[in-house]
Order: sequence, then C-alpha cells, then structure tokens
Amino acid sequence: MDNVVLDSTVAFLQRIPPFQFLPEPTLRRVAAQAEIHYFPKGTALIRRGGAPAEYLYVIQRGGVKKSVRSEDGEETVVEIAGEGDLVGVLSAVDHTAGHLDDIALEDTVCYAIPRAVVDELMATEPAFTRYLLHALQQALDVSLEALRQRAALWESDGSFLLAARCRDIARSPVLTCSPATPIQEAARRMTEHRVNSIVVVDEAGHGSGIVTDWDLRERVVAAGLDYLQPVSQIMSSPLVTVAGDEPVAEAIRLMIARNIHHLVVVDGARPIGMITGYDLVVRQGTSPVFIAKAIDRASDPKAMRSLLEQVQRQLFPFLLARGVRATQLGYIAAEINDRIIARLLALLEAELGPPPVPYCWLVLGSEGRREQTIKTDQDNALLYADPPEGEEDAARDYFLELGRRAVEGLVAVGFPPCSGRYTADNPEWVQPLARWRRRFEAWVAVPEPEDVLSSLIFFDFRGVHGDLALADQLRRYITELMPQSGLFLVHVAGISTAQGPPLGFLGQFVVERSGEHKDQLDLKHGGTGAIVNLVRLFALRHGVEETNTLSRLERLKAAGQMQDELANDLAEAFEFLLSLRFRQQWEDLRAGKPISNFIDPRQLSSLERRLLKESFKIIGRAQAVVRQEFSVEHGMA
Repeated sequence: MDNVVLDSTVAFLQRIPPFQFLPEPTLRRVAAQAEIHYFPKGTALIRRGGAPAEYLYVIQRGGVKKSVRSEDGEETVVEIAGEGDLVGVLSAVDHTAGHLDDIALEDTVCYAIPRAVVDELMATEPAFTRYLLHALQQALDVSLEALRQRAALWESDGSFLLAARCRDIARSPVLTCSPATPIQEAARRMTEHRVNSIVVVDEAGHGSGIVTDWDLRERVVAAGLDYLQPVSQIMSSPLVTVAGDEPVAEAIRLMIARNIHHLVVVDGARPIGMITGYDLVVRQGTSPVFIAKAIDRASDPKAMRSLLEQVQRQLFPFLLARGVRATQLGYIAAEINDRIIARLLALLEAELGPPPVPYCWLVLGSEGRREQTIKTDQDNALLYADPPEGEEDAARDYFLELGRRAVEGLVAVGFPPCSGRYTADNPEWVQPLARWRRRFEAWVAVPEPEDVLSSLIFFDFRGVHGDLALADQLRRYITELMPQSGLFLVHVAGISTAQGPPLGFLGQFVVERSGEHKDQLDLKHGGTGAIVNLVRLFALRHGVEETNTLSRLERLKAAGQMQDELANDLAEAFEFLLSLRFRQQWEDLRAGKPISNFIDPRQLSSLERRLLKESFKIIGRAQAVVRQEFSVEHGMA
C-alpha cells in the first residue's frame, strides 16, 4: 500500500470507532494491513449460515442491507449500514457462521480488516476491545430480534415466542368507544365484532378505561344497572397498558402482578392492540397466567410447592430458551414468588385471626431487588405498625407466631431457610416501625464493620403483602438518614471493593483450585453480587429508593450521579452475568445436581468467554472508581 493510499486509509479509520481509540502508530499498522474490497450491487459480503467471515468490513462508500428471510422467502430488513458502519462483527470476531444476509445495496467499497488483525487488537487494546464487545452484543441482539420477528409467532408445538414484541402479537385494531357511550351500545358493538372487551378512549384517542364481559355481567346485569348509563360508570380505570415495543415477557409480568386478563398495547398513549390471557396460554402447564391463577386457588403449601416446581422446571427454561432476558425472568420470578407469599399469609391470617395492627411482609436481598434466579433461599422480615400503649406484647406474640408459621410454610413450599437466619422466624427481624427505624439508625450512626456487612441485605427490602405504606415510610426514613452517614458509606465502599472479580494480573480467569468446584469460577460473589454492592452504594449515597439494580442505575444516570458510560457498562455486564447464572442453574437442575452459581469457563463459547472477561473488567473499573471517590485502600473490608 503506497503512502498516499495509506494516509487516506488512516484519515478515514481514525474517525471511525473502534479504530479511533487506537494510538496512531497502531492505527497506521492496521491501515497498512487493511485491504480494499469492492462489492457490486446485489453481491453478498456475508451469507446467513455461510462460512465465518475472514474480515471485519468498514464501509468506505456505498451501503449494505442486513436482512433475514423466512422459510417462505419473505424478507425482513434489519438494518441499512452506510459509510463508516461495521459489517460482519459477529462472524469475524467470534469466528461463527453468518447470522444475517449482508447484501450490497449499491456498488460498495469496504476496508477489509483481516480477522487475525482484529484478534490481535482485541488482545492488546482495551478501548478497542470494549467498543467491539458492545458492538458484538448489539449485533447479537439485532440478529436474534430479526429471527424472532421473521419466525412464526407460534412454534410447531403451539408454544408462543415470548421474546417477541407486544405489538407483534397484539390483536388489532382495538374496539373503542367514548366514555359517554351507553352500556347497551357498547355491549352491542362487542357482540357485533365478536370480542369480549372494548377500550374507552377520550377525545384525544388516549385510553382511559376498559369494559369487559365480566364488567357487563357483574356491574350491570347482576347489579341491575340501567343499560342506558354511560360506560364510564362501569369501566375499569385507570387502564393498564404495555408499550408496543416491550417484550411479551413484560405483558406476562403485568398480567400476573395486576391479576388481569386483558392488557392494552399502546403506542405512546394511543391503543394499538389487545393481548388477552388466552393469547398467553402457551401450554396450560407452562402458562404464567395459568400458574398465577392456580396459586390464588391453592389451599396448602403442598399445592404451592407443585406449582413452584412447574415454574422452576418448565416455565423458566421455557422462557429462557425463547430469548427472554435474565432481568425480565427475575421480575417474573418475583411476581410469582410474591403471589405465593401473599396466598400463604392470607391462609395463615385465616387460621390466626385478623392481625391486631397493620403489618407488611418484607422480602430482602435478591427477592427485594427482583433478581431471583431459578432457586433462591428465604430472606424476609416482618414490619408492623406501632401498637397502642398496653397492647405491645399481644401484637408481638401474634406477629412472632405469624412469622414462624410463614417461614415454616415457605420451607414446605420449596424455599430453603436462610443459613444466616435472616428470616421472620427470628425475633430480631419481627419489629414495629419505631424499632425498625432505630435499628437502621444504629447501623448508620455507629457502623461496626461486621454489623455493616450483615445489614446490607436489609437495605434492599421490598414490601410484598399487607400495608405497603409501612414499607414506604421506612424507606423514606432511611433516605433521610443517608446525608449524615459518611462513615457508614465508607464501610460500604470497603465491602464493595474487598473482593475483586476473578481475573488474574494477565487477564486470565481465576478458578477454584480444589474442592467440588475445581476449575470453576463464582458468577455471583465476584460477578453479579459485586455489581449489586457497587450500585447499592451509589443508590444509598444519592437517595435512590429503587431496589432493583438496573432501575438504580437508570435513576443514577438520569440524575447525573453516575457517568453514562459506567452505568451502561455495569448494566450490560449485570445482564450478561445473570443470564449465565440462569443457564448454569437450569443445567444443574436438569442434571440432578445441586444448584450453584459456579461455571466452568472452558464450557463457554469464545464470544461468551470474551464477554465474561469484559464484564469482570468493568467490575474492576467500577471498584477503582469507588476506591478513589471514598479513599478506600485496596482490599479494605
């Protein structure tokens, strides 16, 4: 390559990420090894299912269509790439067959970077590697999304592709009426269109409520209401909606959480479709809606245990295999577990009699953050309103017995007891509001290292049953304590940085050298757990009251309390690590092994190993930020 062409190539690449992150000598060396490839209009750079790409392409002039075809030949265009865009990231970097058809839309010229050069850069240039791994993950998401859109919505076994978008499966158009429409007219229109619901919209076309067959039966016929009254008198409001671009997994979560059969899909505030419980009956045994209803009818822990086993052995693997994200699975798991807890407590209240004062059942740790994996032990506590003077002992006796029976019942359902006894059968964690306030105040005001470590699980509490306002009051009190908690936060910072990710000095995985997990590494304590600790620290420091890790990151980023790049990196790393934990636990369960968080990195693909290393590096960088901001020495606990 002569100097003029070389200078031109360098000038072009230095504007294009990730090449713009390379030192100039390295960039010139890469440019000298780049080839110039010409693709006439209609020719393929990469074919789906074809041989792995030998080059990473950078479009210098022209355009490339990235698409996928269904079995009947129908094409879905995923992306149009233009000048400066990368083509072949997945295939070239991970040495895999093409995921999409990449076709020149017009005569196209590309700089072709040999795969060996890319491999060398990923081994030696951290900034280049970080960017390209982000691009890898995005390319994989785009590829999977294209396949989901193009595939039939129902598989051969009738199973619904739950990773599809809500708009893709919603029934449309939606039957609508105004709030002033007479009930009789609305019922006539529902019959005419053979639907069992009608959405009530305002003058702007925004949904304000819904009328279903149930409303007509219970609120009109059974109540003897005049049929000429407006539908606004009987509609369910406010309207529960889901955005069209949300995955169907979110629709499932909402229907379980709200106990509803009809969910309106919206674009902005405008209804564009309807999803019903019937639509989500993928198979009766694996339908989340079916399982939720069955929990509500369960009359004893034995029946609940059977349902929980269905969730663990059928529902989770079913959802995971269909591309539902691990964090979405965590939310669905939380909704189902919350429902089991609420049903069990309702049965116990019937046995013990009504509680003497309002109370709130708290879940802690991963349950409180809605980040449970396939199997989790119990972490819970009980908070009750301050009793009237003279009734303290009676209230305490009632709630101690309720807590004891509830924990015992949850063990029978299939939730193992907590080895540290962070459960509501421990009198320490059954307290009125005033004492819970004093407990948090003591943790914050006089932070002893061991007490701080044991207290962190409580800062992720979430109310799931009873008077949830009690949990809100306690959360607000903790938020008010934080501005005076400098020393406490320093201790939390020390705990959050005490254990680094399992990567050696040369970037190699640090695995167990002996024992039952020999040659494996822990995805929880050095992975997701490390991220949870770091993000919790920033959330407490800046008054973020959410408990979920990704929600905390979004709030911190929106408030400018964490750099966007660091927040995004931590979110992506958390999602990836949690997905590996889900997959490993399912494989353990299927093989009849004890469920664990350990994984053998040798069993991962080359792409997964690279993403795992990058995730651990992100944790290391975040810990370095914390050490600097809180003046924490390396290894301090």
